[in-house]
Amino acid sequence: MKKISRRSFMIASGKAMGAMTVAAAFAGCASPEQAENCFKPSGMPVKEDARLTAIDAIVENYMGQGYFSGATIVVARCGRIVYEKSYGYAMLNDMGVRLDDPRPMEMNTMFDMASCTKIMATTQSIMKLYSEGKIDLDATVASYIPEFAKNGKENVTVHQLLTHTSGLPQWKAMFLYIDKDKSKVLDYICNCELMFAPGEEKYSDLGFQMLGFLVERITGRDMDEYVQNEIYKPLNLKRTTYLPLKNGFTTDDLAATSFGNPYEYAMVDEIGHPGFGYDCTADLDAFSKFDGWRNYTLVGECNDGNAWMANGGVAGHAGLYSDAEDLAVLCQAMLNGGIYKGVRLYRQDVIDLFTSEQNGKPSRGLGFERGSSFMGRGDRHYDAFGHAGFTGTHVVMNKTNKTAVVFLTNKQNVGFKPNSTSYYSPYSCCGEICELVWNTFGAEAPAETLADKIGAWL
Repeated sequence: MKKISRRSFMIASGKAMGAMTVAAAFAGCASPEQAENCFKPSGMPVKEDARLTAIDAIVENYMGQGYFSGATIVVARCGRIVYEKSYGYAMLNDMGVRLDDPRPMEMNTMFDMASCTKIMATTQSIMKLYSEGKIDLDATVASYIPEFAKNGKENVTVHQLLTHTSGLPQWKAMFLYIDKDKSKVLDYICNCELMFAPGEEKYSDLGFQMLGFLVERITGRDMDEYVQNEIYKPLNLKRTTYLPLKNGFTTDDLAATSFGNPYEYAMVDEIGHPGFGYDCTADLDAFSKFDGWRNYTLVGECNDGNAWMANGGVAGHAGLYSDAEDLAVLCQAMLNGGIYKGVRLYRQDVIDLFTSEQNGKPSRGLGFERGSSFMGRGDRHYDAFGHAGFTGTHVVMNKTNKTAVVFLTNKQNVGFKPNSTSYYSPYSCCGEICELVWNTFGAEAPAETLADKIGAWL
């Protein structure tokens, strides 16, 4: 008979100490041998708070209006999941056609995290390297990647990349010129000229792509391999990865996103969609010759064109996949002060620095956004930090009441709004959820018991 480990027993019970019996720990399982499969993959016990059931009405209202075809949500607090639910469908439409047998959403459905990659992969990696003294935020990027020191970028710092104040272009259609070759992507960015004055905040995907390259240059490891082995595996995250279809998952595990790349097509098409997105007039010739557009519904290929078509699926700005429970564990590690179940990722002072106001702007941390509209609109607005992704993903943490909200939607699988080249935004939906959660738990951190303290180490 296979014995359950002491660690698994503690995770299943949700207590660091106490008199819970082995029989009680196996409740709901056919036998002790099967108990391991009865534990939640995240290892985070569930004790739902009935006050949060109003979340259902919020989500179903927006879903009923066609904002997204499905969603999952996890609200976590004090090392416990206090609310979780899945809604709708992981894949409702295929190239705009309603499926006869749409695939239901499950709690463990994995989502294309899009720009949430910036905080759940890249910033996590930078925080760990900073905690270990391996990167200086005030150092120039060129001190680590010398070939970056050209075209006015000689003095751009790591801090400026993290705060979107480097002066780099916000976006470039690199995929028109580069076919899944990250070395050429690095060369492209290194050869870019600054578009803005350093210090001026302009949200830049290129800046976070450079941060991914910084992780690789400093560690000598690929970005996906580093974050998998230094962040995700130590936390026992089973469903968080780049390139899911190459790492043991199938399309049935994944939420569908867009019908090809129609949004980025419109961004680059300066003739058919002039003025849409960024100025791409310099790319007209390359656009006319490009034949790499994806003409199928994306499931397991990240939506972001530069991440997938140029970089090969692994990048500092996009490309990560995860599910809500895994992300809640990583959020809990941050709310715990950088530790979860005895695994220390980084120090508390590192978290405090990265989530603090930067450059005199309350909305900007290091990598993290602060107080954005999808984080709520009440008095606790700027207690919250996190990020959102273009595919409809949201990760929000509240440092005051020690609560995390992970709200993942597949907004792109419903297609564009009528007579538009834009998607519905679930920002308001997430904002209403966060406001409900913050109002439920108040502005005070929960009382920490001895069991809670010990539980962070088990």
